[in-house]
Amino acid sequence: MHKPVVIIGGGLAGLYAAYNLKKRDIPFLLLEAKASLGGRIASHYLPTSNTISHDLGPTWIFPHQPNIQQLVAALNIPVFEQYTQGDVLYQASHTAPAQQIAGAGEMQLFRIQNGMSKIINSLYQQLEPNTVKLEHAVSEVKTLSDGWHISANYQGSTQHYTCDQLLLALPPRMISQHLTPHLWADNGFAQRLASVPTWMAGQAKFIATFEHAFWRDKNLSGQCFSRVGPLVEVHDASASEHSYPALFGFIGVPYLQRSKVTREQLTQACLEQLSYFYGEQAYTATSCIIKDWAEDEFIANKDDQMGVSQHPEFNFSGLSEQLKQLQVYFVGSEFEKHEAGYLEGAINAVDSALANLMNP
Repeated sequence: MHKPVVIIGGGLAGLYAAYNLKKRDIPFLLLEAKASLGGRIASHYLPTSNTISHDLGPTWIFPHQPNIQQLVAALNIPVFEQYTQGDVLYQASHTAPAQQIAGAGEMQLFRIQNGMSKIINSLYQQLEPNTVKLEHAVSEVKTLSDGWHISANYQGSTQHYTCDQLLLALPPRMISQHLTPHLWADNGFAQRLASVPTWMAGQAKFIATFEHAFWRDKNLSGQCFSRVGPLVEVHDASASEHSYPALFGFIGVPYLQRSKVTREQLTQACLEQLSYFYGEQAYTATSCIIKDWAEDEFIANKDDQMGVSQHPEFNFSGLSEQLKQLQVYFVGSEFEKHEAGYLEGAINAVDSALANLMNP
């Protein structure tokens, strides 16, 4: 099958690129390795609802990020402010009681009502279903005289696609790991791809849902910080402003350590820490989930599992001629100069790439 444009990757960047190509009447095909869309945007849905969820990946939109805000508004997706009313709790050591610090700070953060997956679902609903292929894990990418040739595994068989222009909506290391850059990029370029960390790829997130936001009753914001762990940072994660209460925390234990304990043991340790902050009410959680992004082969590789989390920075210097000849565009958030790794970075990367694609 031949298309003028093929997009590899069905996260925010890939879907936003598809959404814009459709608006411009440019035929395309999007290939996604997993059985679901979203990339690092993932949700834990309530057992009683397929529309209300808590975020397992990115949670916030920041005030200084206008483009993701404009997209959310264009898709008519409601937002609300992160709950920060009340005090912050701090754990300095195993033995010391929690310190209560007045005020959670005045930084304004926005959340998507009922979960970030609303963005993914809304973008997908704008597309024709036959332009998106799930469970198509790309196994080989190469360029020949007639353009790009792409092979993808689908349910045990190999599918072949060709295109004139290729949009790679993946982090650099995932391109290095899965998209055979040795077949189309020089050694220096391939090494750059492998060297750039994937933002939050080594991270794990814990969520506990509750019937009642008891911390708010105590004039607590839900924010906690700890030098002990396993949770090093906790926030109110309620799915809307006044409903579906939850707390989420970042697990500060490195992957190589946390992978040696069972999920049940890690969950229990997280609940024990919440009880340190909030007392026995922490054990009234109606559900608990841990999302360990380091275990996802399409998000993290061994370098991400072992490395310290740091913001990505991809160096494009000296590559412009090579990229122009190849007709390949990198739209993953890590490739963007500003807001790399964030939702805003994905939007910016796509906008820049499409401007170049339309005006080569």
